[in-house]
Amino acid sequence: MKRLFTTTALVASMAFASAAYAASDDMQNTSKEVTPAEQQDTQAATETPEELLTGSLNESADVLTIDGEAAIMSATAISARDVIGASVVGPDGEEVGVVDDLALAEDRSIEQIIVADGAVFGFGGKDVAIDFQGASITRDENDERTVRIGMTAKALESVSEFDKAPLEESGTRLASTWLDREVTLATADDGSGEVTDLIMSESGTARYAVVEFGGLLEMGDNQVAVEVAELGAAPAGEPFNLSMTQDELREAPKFHYDADEVPQQTDM
Repeated sequence: MKRLFTTTALVASMAFASAAYAASDDMQNTSKEVTPAEQQDTQAATETPEELLTGSLNESADVLTIDGEAAIMSATAISARDVIGASVVGPDGEEVGVVDDLALAEDRSIEQIIVADGAVFGFGGKDVAIDFQGASITRDENDERTVRIGMTAKALESVSEFDKAPLEESGTRLASTWLDREVTLATADDGSGEVTDLIMSESGTARYAVVEFGGLLEMGDNQVAVEVAELGAAPAGEPFNLSMTQDELREAPKFHYDADEVPQQTDM
């Protein structure tokens, strides 16, 4: 599965100081008490968009590495779009369901993996919540993700159903509520874009929202990884706001999921 992306406010996260976040509010209807590990997040940058784009790009090795004009997602980073819908496998190697969603804490770290128990091809089954700290996400030679948990299908049958409604209403506490969501750019002339993915560190903290922008002829070529803090919070169903113009976004290096997808000079 090949996709080309352009990354933009990528530089912003490298300049931010890290700050520890406290654990989030208790989740409702969970299968077990949730005690997420403290995650590191970033503070708002003081630079203007122009300074961010023209400044030196630094590496954030746990999520992105910089190679010339390309920004490449690290092998250990997590793509929310790839994980949602992935198979969930128990300790016996048997598939027990699929990932229905990712529940995020207030600091935008993955708190729980919501599993559709007994789902077939993404349909059916009830939703149950599994502590993210008790799961692992693997990738095979075909770049397909699998989530491995310590519960069998029989064990999941006895787990209470998880109610996602309160998280959906928050607008930002489910990974799925970020995807395919409108992003309003700096001016009316710039129009709007759309969030196509959330890029997370190996520890599960959402670091970048991939934003697609431009006209129909540009879609797919103009996709930018923006520090999630730049989008802020927005009520459910409302667009995010990004104070950058299309011209500013176009100055950013292209983002790629894999180094093999970076065009060589002879391909340009």
